[in-house]
Amino acid sequence: MGTLIINFKNYREVLGDGSVRLAAAAAEVASRSGAEIAVAPPTAMLATVASRVSISVFSQSVGAEEGEMTTGADLPEAAKAAGASGTLLNHSEARKPLGELKALVPRAKKAGLKICLCASGSREAAVLSVLGPEYLAVEPPELIGSGVAVSRARPEVVRATVEVARRAGYKGKILCGAGIVGGDDVKRAVELGAEGVLVSSSVVKARQWASKISELARSLD
Repeated sequence: MGTLIINFKNYREVLGDGSVRLAAAAAEVASRSGAEIAVAPPTAMLATVASRVSISVFSQSVGAEEGEMTTGADLPEAAKAAGASGTLLNHSEARKPLGELKALVPRAKKAGLKICLCASGSREAAVLSVLGPEYLAVEPPELIGSGVAVSRARPEVVRATVEVARRAGYKGKILCGAGIVGGDDVKRAVELGAEGVLVSSSVVKARQWASKISELARSLD
């Protein structure tokens, strides 16, 4: 079964208890469908969500700061202690230099976190794939939140990412994101070689969370 990662960002719908309710909806769909579903709530809700659901909970990012005197920093070790099982890294809204990623990915793995490493295109994906993240997600930034799916508007990006990553020896799961709205978008992504999707507003802004998550999960086959 494919993978669905839902990035809550900091949309108003998921501030406070909204994160718990959306995560619970995702967990319920995961139990029925058998799909691998992970959620990435706002940092302030990470520990609460992780304590309330059995599915994987990712932090939205972690930083490279080290030590105890790091006010305001999101350390990989702190995310793990809060109950996270993984983290997003290098999302277009939280980009990191390659040098930092080269140090941060192994550190986060050592802390016990799975990594979903985001790339803006196939060229960057090829470079990042050698870092060995469990998930490699390609998301052209211009399509994020657009409602225009990358799997339809830029299918060559998804296809090229799969080709270059596999050629480089990447063994993890390749995901795609940006503009994924419905089940047909997911099906097209799978046809192009992706093994899952990374989504955000299409789920968070949906009127019926469980219904939308079910639609996307069904299309992962």
